[in-house]
Amino acid sequence: MERWLLLFFVGACCALVLEQVPALYYLLLLALSCFCVAILVYFCKKLLPVLAWLVGFTYILWAAHAHFSWSENNDLDVNTLHLNDVLIQGTVQTLIVESEDLRFNVEIQSINSQRLKKTFLARLTFKQANINLSQGDNIRLLVKLKPAHGFANQGGFSYQKWLLQKHIVVTGYVKKSAQNMVLEKSKSVRQALYNQLNTRLKQNLKPLILALSLGDKSQIDKPMWQMLQTTGTQHLMAISGLHLGLIAAFGFTLTKLVIWLLPKPLISQRYLYLYPIIVSLIFACSYSYLAGFAMPTVRALIMLLWFYAFRLFCTKVSIIKWLLLSLCTIIVIEPFAILDASLYLSFSAVLVILFSFWRWGYLVQDRSKWQKALLSLLLLQLGICLFLMPMTLLLFNQVSVVAPFANIVVVPWLSFTAIPIILIATLSLPIIPSLALWLFDIANYCLQLSISYLNWLTAFEYSIVSFSTPALIIVCLLPLAIFLQSLRLISFKWQVITLFPILVSLFLVEVGAKYWQRTNNYWLMTVFDVGHGLAVLIEKNGKAILYDTGASYSSGFNFVEAAVKPYLLTNRLEVIDLAILSHSDNDHAGGLVHLQQHNLVKSFAVNFAELKNNRQCSAGTSINWQDLTLKVLSPINNVGEHNDDSCVIELTDGVHKVLLPGDISSKVELQLLYLQSLSEVDVLIAPHHGSKSSSSFSFVQFVRPKFVIYSSGFLNRWNMPVEEVSQRYQQIGAVELNTSMVGMLQFTFTEHEISYKSYRENLLPFWPWQ
Repeated sequence: MERWLLLFFVGACCALVLEQVPALYYLLLLALSCFCVAILVYFCKKLLPVLAWLVGFTYILWAAHAHFSWSENNDLDVNTLHLNDVLIQGTVQTLIVESEDLRFNVEIQSINSQRLKKTFLARLTFKQANINLSQGDNIRLLVKLKPAHGFANQGGFSYQKWLLQKHIVVTGYVKKSAQNMVLEKSKSVRQALYNQLNTRLKQNLKPLILALSLGDKSQIDKPMWQMLQTTGTQHLMAISGLHLGLIAAFGFTLTKLVIWLLPKPLISQRYLYLYPIIVSLIFACSYSYLAGFAMPTVRALIMLLWFYAFRLFCTKVSIIKWLLLSLCTIIVIEPFAILDASLYLSFSAVLVILFSFWRWGYLVQDRSKWQKALLSLLLLQLGICLFLMPMTLLLFNQVSVVAPFANIVVVPWLSFTAIPIILIATLSLPIIPSLALWLFDIANYCLQLSISYLNWLTAFEYSIVSFSTPALIIVCLLPLAIFLQSLRLISFKWQVITLFPILVSLFLVEVGAKYWQRTNNYWLMTVFDVGHGLAVLIEKNGKAILYDTGASYSSGFNFVEAAVKPYLLTNRLEVIDLAILSHSDNDHAGGLVHLQQHNLVKSFAVNFAELKNNRQCSAGTSINWQDLTLKVLSPINNVGEHNDDSCVIELTDGVHKVLLPGDISSKVELQLLYLQSLSEVDVLIAPHHGSKSSSSFSFVQFVRPKFVIYSSGFLNRWNMPVEEVSQRYQQIGAVELNTSMVGMLQFTFTEHEISYKSYRENLLPFWPWQ
């Protein structure tokens, strides 16, 4: 059975590598194939593994087809939906947290008073909301919608994948209108608890209490998150399987204690064994509800249900079968959970724990209770830290060195103090508020002790190891060597003989790649997907120049942190030699503050601000950088017109040319033509994102780029690039590339050719990211 379950999971994973979800006709053929193989299995049992794989493969694709058919099911045109405001009616699905700008999910039931055949989920933003919303309310809102879409950058957070996991098919924002109203108040219990907690809690660690009680992490600020990430304890502040397991165990133990204390005649002895299980499940389900049935809690709940099912029916199964049954059940209930990295981290952690105690459990035997507890905790933390390091490094581009020291203290401390206390306090708040507030004070004190300890750990200079070739070699080969040694299948001598060639090969590949780059005058230009804005990175020999930063927003979100910085980490670029900001508009210079605060740049070229190590960007100057020449063509002088004051850069390696014109208008384009500053180029970033005020006919005909790149927003309100501009580039045979459609673009320049690849078409060309 384990093999069949594993093949079902493998088949489901294989379904993710298709470039697009097949049409209904092909899905019907797959379903028919499953049916035919199922019949053949009756005659030939050897085909059962094939059936298991095929069912997993087909099931995920059917789920994807159902998800993406929302517009067809409701006779909606997905290509025109964004053009007009629509009046929707639906039910608020998520917790409404106190914020200036509300972000919430709505299950839409009707559009423009027309009832939908099949409801779907939308993610909405309501700026300066003037009506009081709650989870569970039936509402009517005037909104602007567009299909679900996310920025696509290497190393960055995939918002589109996140939307898919949440079954959200459209996003949008609420328009100010007298028609916006709550049609029926139906506040959920979870919302009522949040409102009480948010009003009554005055503790300094209130954001952490809200996170541990209701799964609301919105109030945790960036410094706190940074500290948790540095110490590898962020998992403690997101309600997960650990928390649910503790609560279930608490309910089970509490019930056993009550049964032991009560006189036997008061309780039926026949079903005595059921009471702890029932109470444990009630506690677990209640806690899952408080967390909004977040996927980590649902996973843990399913594992708990299988565990109790085996216990009730006196069925003895292997741990591997239990894990595989839980995994496949999760995928059946929530198919897109297969995209969640935390799913693999959770199950890997369980396997590591089981392996560690199987192989080194003898170290804790024949000890006193306290010694056994401490040694078990130490073994657990060392095992998880060591064997999950490769996965952590590949997923997050960094590894916390202090994580074992943080978790070995904080996990047991919070598990037996703050977490159960917060749950009891939350549940007792509506009944005995004074008791609840007293318990929250105790929980706050317990959390404060943990935070003080974690802050002490973060003071160490090398608490984080970033992604690099040496780090990758160490975190991969060290666990592998210890794993091989623990199995004792081969001697230490043969382990060295096996691993040493791998180490040498990795080193030679690294040296060879650098040598090839130098001898071929190899350099890269990366155009990030930053919506309506611009951010371009020039790389050569492990060094970089940044042209513009993309935007930043009042919420704290900025594209340096969301796109540029993750890319630098992924590609082992520690610092930027030079940052050129074309002009002061937010969509081009919004990340300047973040660059300064985190010392990501050695020097700047900025005209609109006085900065440390700053050089002026004015026509006639040039910068020589690693055999690349950056020639400034404009501005001749700053006249206070933000777009036309853009710093225009011509970049050349002596063979190829790239033009970075910022947001100049046709007036500046004609001026540059008149001054004979321009020449034909190979790659052009379309001026002003392809607006009708730029890319004049004369300019396009003169520079004649082979590739033109539009850095514009998805279905933006200005319809950039405008059709007439696009036609001009088509007339000269230029290859048009739009970051809103293909994601991040990366051009490779060598002495002999120019090639490019995009995020959606080359780096991750699979349907979950399309």
